[in-house]
Amino acid sequence: MILRIAGSRIESVETSEKNRFILNGTDLSLSDNALILPGFVDTHCHLIGPGMMAERVDLRDANSATECLERTAREAKGRRPEEWIIGFGWNQEGWNDLDAFHKNALDSLAPNNPIVLYRIDTHAAWLNTQALQAAGIYGGSVIEGGEVRVDADGEPTGLLIDNAVKVLELHMPSFTSEQIIGWYRYGIEECLRYGITEVHDMTVHHHWLEPMTQLAESGGMSIRCNAFLDGENQRWRAVPVPRNLGPNLEIVGVKFFSDGALGSRGAYLLEPYNDAPDTYGIRMMETEEIVVASREPLEAGYGIAIHAIGDGANRLVLDAYEGLRPVYPDALLRIEHAQIVHPDDVPRFAALNVIPTIQPTHCTSDAKMAEARLGEERCLYAYGWRSLREHGAPLLGGSDFPIESPDPLLGLRAFVNREALSGAWYPEQRISRTDALRAYTEWPPLGLPQRPNRGRLEPGCNADLVVLSGDPFEDDDVRVVMTIVRGKVCYRE
Repeated sequence: MILRIAGSRIESVETSEKNRFILNGTDLSLSDNALILPGFVDTHCHLIGPGMMAERVDLRDANSATECLERTAREAKGRRPEEWIIGFGWNQEGWNDLDAFHKNALDSLAPNNPIVLYRIDTHAAWLNTQALQAAGIYGGSVIEGGEVRVDADGEPTGLLIDNAVKVLELHMPSFTSEQIIGWYRYGIEECLRYGITEVHDMTVHHHWLEPMTQLAESGGMSIRCNAFLDGENQRWRAVPVPRNLGPNLEIVGVKFFSDGALGSRGAYLLEPYNDAPDTYGIRMMETEEIVVASREPLEAGYGIAIHAIGDGANRLVLDAYEGLRPVYPDALLRIEHAQIVHPDDVPRFAALNVIPTIQPTHCTSDAKMAEARLGEERCLYAYGWRSLREHGAPLLGGSDFPIESPDPLLGLRAFVNREALSGAWYPEQRISRTDALRAYTEWPPLGLPQRPNRGRLEPGCNADLVVLSGDPFEDDDVRVVMTIVRGKVCYRE
């Protein structure tokens, strides 16, 4: 292939046995095995996340509650009284010491410091007494769309689920502009290293926008960032116009939550949990609430993105979109995750022009846990990618980083292999290599209101590109050699 770039667009693409990459008149040498692709797009991530999590207690590979406590204790040494200690990444699956999973265990580490330890999905948090008191959460606290776990005496155990976590966060220290800019810089560098040229940045808080704009105006937003604002409590209304906040930074939509996560049993299911028959999960919005909450953003020209993991949540969001679509025939309507979709609802995505955004490594990471939560019958249609494709829905690929690794190569392989610890997990739901690549390149523009001319190697398309050292499906050691955004080399090995 001979690829010529003029300015920020592809000028020509020619067939050739040799790889040549001519960038604004400069011939960049490539190996014969190199593979040139449109730049990868992560259509559901949290760009601020990697930098933020790098400064927190890392609990992602902790094998027990005791190990979480040990790591937190090391971090607590030398902390000033009342300084918040925050950790991230615990996953209780397979732990045999869940009795230690209590506020009292954290109290003994640092009784004068609020401690908040987030689960890997951030939909649950483990707190000590200081943090509970700071948030005004007590045994009798009732939080709509959330849960405060209590013990036999009616006292909080320290475990908060879904909207209860959001109540806590209202009382945690605010981030400084310097922190936000630094965390975004960190995330951008991570993306470029993995060949990601564009992100759909989810649940962006309105008070982050000023430092984000400063970063963009200074030239620091070196990947394209499409921001979906946090729709909680209509805070998106505080956002000023214009929506294009600087080079590579644009506000494109508003995001809501209809349920929680599967691992913390907050995902809303049509039938009870297999391993907790007394609960269906948490329904955070009703269908009519979604309709009402979506109207004003749609009238303002924003797209709507709604988190839905359980089959109950996906159905109620689709019901809401069915009511909205006749009024807003051209609006962007997305469902984030679409992990468990009842077979009766699968055809509705294409019929209603609803865009599902998929994080394929959630499937390979969650497989064992999903079997416990759902049971075999529901696992047959969980993470049902092929079913969605067979009914005409495009799939938009992403990672939900920092929950999972940002690496799109892992996502591509998860799409086509579905390899979990015990081999291919329900392999009938795998998709083709071609569709997997489209999920990270050609289809992501469908998830934006303006549907930009990107994601293809064609004359006139934006010159957002990634060069790999080889075929990612044939060689697990393939590397990102170069990342180009708007015709500019932003990363080179």
